[in-house]
Amino acid sequence: MDDRSDQELATAAAGGQLDAFGELIRRHQDFVYGAVLRVVKNPTLAEDISQDCFLRAYRALPDFRGESQVRSWLYRIATNLSLNAVTRNREHPTEKMPEMLAAVNASPERSAEMSELATAMSEAIERLPDDLQRPLVLRELQHMTYEDIATELDLPLNTVRTRIFRARRALQTHMEAWR
Repeated sequence: MDDRSDQELATAAAGGQLDAFGELIRRHQDFVYGAVLRVVKNPTLAEDISQDCFLRAYRALPDFRGESQVRSWLYRIATNLSLNAVTRNREHPTEKMPEMLAAVNASPERSAEMSELATAMSEAIERLPDDLQRPLVLRELQHMTYEDIATELDLPLNTVRTRIFRARRALQTHMEAWR
């Protein structure tokens, strides 16, 4: 394990040290894959886009100025690639039921109702504007702190809090029929 910071590794990798870039991949591959998967909802496509993200990051290393954290920079690349893939392919999520709802052992009627609820919730989240959806997903599905979300999205902390509040309120309104 390399003790250098991400910034130091990025500088070394830009100078041609492949082991430094390998360490950056090791540190951030799970995060990048998770970010991509939340957008594209397809594990195979998420793997491809994650690899493409690191390839593009490697090519762009000489232009990386270090004004943001490496993780934030990778997140932006991954998110942009993911959104482009979804737009280009018009792919829709194939698995809309969250894991916790899939584990419910209930009657067939209850299972069908829970599946409908999960689908409705997933669709409601997908309808949120991107500036509300991203912070909400990072908070509720990634369990990130508000501070980490602010860093990842390069936003002021109060903006993150406001966007998550607005996203939750929009979901409550949309899901009113399910109460």
